Amino acid sequence: MLLRFIGITAATLLSSICVEAAYSTSKPNVFYYWGQNSAGGGSTQSSLSYYCQSGQADAVILSFLNVFNVGGLPGMNLAGACQTTFPGLQLLSCPSVGDDIRTCQGLGVKVILSLGGAAGAYSLSGDSDAAMFATTLWNLFGGGGSSTRPFGDTVIDGIDLDIEGGPSTGYAALVTAAKAKFGSGFIVGAAPQCPFPDVILGSVINAVAFDYVNVQFYNNYCSAASGSFNFATWANWASSTSPNKNVKVMLTLPGSSTAAGSGYIPMSTISTIVPQLASQYSSYGGVSIWDASQAWNNGNFASSLYSLVKGNSGTGSPPITTTTSNPATTTSYGTTPTTGLPPPGPPSGSPGSCVSNGQTCSSQGQFVCTSGGAYAVCDHSVWSVTSCPSNTVCIATADGTSIYCGYASSGSNTCSAILAVSRLRQILGGAVPQAYKGSQVGAQLTVVSSTADEFEAVINARRTVASPFSNQVTIEFTAPANVKISSVSQGTVRQVGTSVRIQANNTYNTSMAIVVGIKGTINSGIFVAPNPASLRFK
Repeated sequence: MLLRFIGITAATLLSSICVEAAYSTSKPNVFYYWGQNSAGGGSTQSSLSYYCQSGQADAVILSFLNVFNVGGLPGMNLAGACQTTFPGLQLLSCPSVGDDIRTCQGLGVKVILSLGGAAGAYSLSGDSDAAMFATTLWNLFGGGGSSTRPFGDTVIDGIDLDIEGGPSTGYAALVTAAKAKFGSGFIVGAAPQCPFPDVILGSVINAVAFDYVNVQFYNNYCSAASGSFNFATWANWASSTSPNKNVKVMLTLPGSSTAAGSGYIPMSTISTIVPQLASQYSSYGGVSIWDASQAWNNGNFASSLYSLVKGNSGTGSPPITTTTSNPATTTSYGTTPTTGLPPPGPPSGSPGSCVSNGQTCSSQGQFVCTSGGAYAVCDHSVWSVTSCPSNTVCIATADGTSIYCGYASSGSNTCSAILAVSRLRQILGGAVPQAYKGSQVGAQLTVVSSTADEFEAVINARRTVASPFSNQVTIEFTAPANVKISSVSQGTVRQVGTSVRIQANNTYNTSMAIVVGIKGTINSGIFVAPNPASLRFK
């Protein structure tokens, strides 16, 4: 009797905990991607049901269905969570995951299947492909019939388009066809990257109604850690352009410092951003995390995040007014600021005013942007103003603690734009780095941090054609004369004069996207980004 009593009490307690952990269309949610175990350890990822029973997730996104094989059967990759395939196929057979899905659904936690991802080879050739693929999804994961259903008779709650490479062809038609097949209540989301508009999914989310967008605010200049954090741009898209005016914009973040090439922010910083988003934007939908393995191995990150998001439901109140304050000092190389805002203005003068040559300053070695494509450095208590090289302008680094000279694609380079920063850490109209657009590759070079001696940057590249990257990717560009590339995150680098060649190891052998971290030294002056026109991918 005692054991039975304890069992009933535990079940009742679990049920009461998990009542709150349920997907809602009217309140902010917490999503976790699950399946890839990106933390990489033998015990760093638990079963799907474990996360649903934790009471700290409203939806879990299974990652990934990464081979489409339209007309045949697709391929899946859930890393170590399931490795058994149907005979002769790339399609997983995971009855235990199917049991976990039912457990999650019984607790009110939605289970969504993510299509695409960085690793894989996938594309649709047109609307007929999309209709055929929607039928395949219905037969394998919906109410249709097949002898090769990965999760048995379990029916998923939605799909998530994490399309990181290839053309946008067919995806709008896929959403329409999937909604028709699965019926009302079926959730459809997308995972664009934060540069707006997303080069692949931009046209898709403009064409058909999505329930949410998991905007990836990391591995890019517009990360939530940056001075160019552009949640406002996405919120404006939601209210003015999206076919679904109730679409929710999710703040998608890395679950730990090892979950992304750049853009991780600690809970102390997340706790300042989330309440502001919740109060300012009615389209704010909560927080989505890549991935569960990272978050649950990052101290109390998961529990703190859930309490934070649920405690800030949001009311769509009037916008927060723009404020200015003294600029933060430059952090050490390779670190992420844990408190405070990015440098919003000079330590003297009126808000938004320009510093001038010879004006007094107090933070030795600090850089700020000024007008006319110039920057200023505090040298022995005096601002010294220098113009950026020809065709470049002053841009904030992604960690929000310094600046560099780079090639801009939008925004202005005036003091009022660069120096007037809102409480949401967004540069109002500030210049953003120009994207590289080749015949088969689109890429963004983001300068994460820069000091007087060192810098850190990230190249985030995606294939814009159906074929993936090979198992080794060659990246070439011309570096500024004052810069020496010392290391890359995966692979090797060789620099002769200003010519740089990176041989990047593709972790997934064949993939639609690759992220490469770069570190180096600055011999003199300020860091100048390489011209995007010199970038080549082979």
